[in-house]
Amino acid sequence: MTRKIDDQKLLKLHAEGVEGKAIAERFGVSPAAISKRLKRLTRPPIFDALTAKEERFVMEIAGGKNQTQAAMSAFDVGSLDSAKTIGSRLMKDTDIQEAITAVMEAEGLTRRYLVGKLKGHVDNAVDPSVSLRAVDLGLKLHDAYPATKNMNLNINVDCDPVDLSQFRQR
Repeated sequence: MTRKIDDQKLLKLHAEGVEGKAIAERFGVSPAAISKRLKRLTRPPIFDALTAKEERFVMEIAGGKNQTQAAMSAFDVGSLDSAKTIGSRLMKDTDIQEAITAVMEAEGLTRRYLVGKLKGHVDNAVDPSVSLRAVDLGLKLHDAYPATKNMNLNINVDCDPVDLSQFRQR
């Protein structure tokens, strides 16, 4: 099966300023198909704020890896602890979060789509563990879990010496 839309020609026509409707007629597809394909082919503008390694980290996360695995793939990391630290730090960066969202939306993985898929797993799961995992992922998607907070409490107590000789029995 040959592809109807040639990506190189599509990008060239788009760069020349040809309207989406005219491009769609040329390829014999709908304007929505052209718009969707252009969205996937064009680089999200948020990527301009990222370094090459951060961009690779974003792509690894969007590809399904966890923070540690993505950091190990994107950065030259010597230890697992370093990868965990880098992954955690990067996931707190708003530019990284926006880039991940942009990539997932460009691939058609919007929040509504993901929730619908999770709902299907919850409703149709034969294995209860699959259903519970889907519910857990859905709750994480909605930020239902509170952020964990660690607190250290240091108390210094100064005691004056007390003369206990008067209380001794003789």
